[in-house]
Amino acid sequence: MTSTTANAPLNAVIYARLSDGSDNTPAQVRRCRELGARLGANIVAVKVDDDRTAMGKNGQRADRPAYDETIEMLVSRQANVVLCIHTDRLYRQSRDLEPLIDVVEKTHAMIHPVVTGPLDLSSASGRMVARMLAAVASHEVERARERMLDKKEDLRAAGVNHGGPRAFGFKKVKRHAKGEPPQVPQVDEQEAQLIRDAANAVLAHAADPETGLTLAGICRQWTAKGVKTPRGNAWTVPSLRKTLLSPRIAGRVAHQGEDAGPAQWDAVLSHDVWLAVRTVLTDPARRSGPTDHDGRTVRYLGSGIYHCHCGAVVRPGGAGAGQAQLYRCTQGGHVSRTAAPIDDYVERVIIARLCRQDARDAFTAPAAAIPAGAPMEDLSARHAALKGRLEALADAFADDDDTDPLEYRAASRRLRERITAVEQEITDAATAAASAAEPGPLADVDLPELVRRHAEDPAALDWWRQTYPMEQRRKILATLVTVTLLRARQGRPAGFVPGSASGYFDPESVAIEWVK
Repeated sequence: MTSTTANAPLNAVIYARLSDGSDNTPAQVRRCRELGARLGANIVAVKVDDDRTAMGKNGQRADRPAYDETIEMLVSRQANVVLCIHTDRLYRQSRDLEPLIDVVEKTHAMIHPVVTGPLDLSSASGRMVARMLAAVASHEVERARERMLDKKEDLRAAGVNHGGPRAFGFKKVKRHAKGEPPQVPQVDEQEAQLIRDAANAVLAHAADPETGLTLAGICRQWTAKGVKTPRGNAWTVPSLRKTLLSPRIAGRVAHQGEDAGPAQWDAVLSHDVWLAVRTVLTDPARRSGPTDHDGRTVRYLGSGIYHCHCGAVVRPGGAGAGQAQLYRCTQGGHVSRTAAPIDDYVERVIIARLCRQDARDAFTAPAAAIPAGAPMEDLSARHAALKGRLEALADAFADDDDTDPLEYRAASRRLRERITAVEQEITDAATAAASAAEPGPLADVDLPELVRRHAEDPAALDWWRQTYPMEQRRKILATLVTVTLLRARQGRPAGFVPGSASGYFDPESVAIEWVK
């Protein structure tokens, strides 16, 4: 059995997880405390992940703060025993189990579920059992998901409401008892009229910009009237656009935003009117601002430009409803930082530098030439080959019980590092090609006016952002500086500057290097 150092006191951390509200967390903790008493352990902490799944998506680990804190307590030797009700509360996938095995091997900690007994992660046989339990847990979740998807598909085919939050324009549907058919949503006439008025305003504005209203204008009008979203939030252009594009308001079943067929409930808009609104709102000519490689509008300055300290780029993601947007590392989740304070800080630094007398000469170069290097086709082929090798490595590991997991992780890490390097080459090549084909990003920047504004207001951020669109500011950023997000310091050290979204912001956690 995996054990702690001989004669060392047992300092236990209890870990409990609530996945969907069906588990009784107090009961989990109580039974873990009873086990701790039988073991003679000292309970030093209780960590609970409330309403958190252990199943990660897209190859990433699930976001479980309390679990991460539990592992950190083992690494820092604050605890040498983990008590949980069952292994599936602690892990459900091998991507969580394998790092746990590494920690246990280094710290000799004890993992002791109440139901299954202690896990012997110090032996090959014990690790095999743990991996089998992880496979069983994953299978249970995947099979349940298949049954749920099959049921929802049947409901969609029948035009039945299959749950989800209340849609604007419809009254709230009471949860039906088990065995009873789902209730049919009823139209809320007051909200339905607002939708009809909004649809008419959008169509009128598309026909003649002097009439009707834009989506932003409708949002302002609704805000003045005190109209809220079903979640009680103020209306924004994205939320209004999503509502007007939803097939639900045309009496159709929506699946992943697309029309899946006729529904049992009444329509708010006629199908013809809804199709007309949809045509207007999805017109590519309406798209403004820069887009990323997937064609999505870029809303954050550093998306795909800032780097994590590991070398990978960061992109927005990971924020829940109503929370400030985050920048997250795209390779392994090394950083997860509130975006707004970082963007504010970086742009203030850029503005201050551009206000120096040598700015124009320092940052205006002769016509750029595409640097010698591998053609884009070769880089893409190398990237695809490395991705294929990584997938083949994972398949080989899954099929070979004798494979050493340490060797697998080392080989996987080397391949991921090479993939990251090739992705950076692709980004550099694309940036160089774009720079060679277009005027410099400072070509139409009014530096004298910027200097004057900066003298009146050292930040000058509002004017800067109102004058120059996101696309141009991103080009300026990519041309002038390299921004790296470092590990944030723990606590609130002296010198912290108040941040608009996170409460505090540490400038030393952002490294800015000037390209020239």
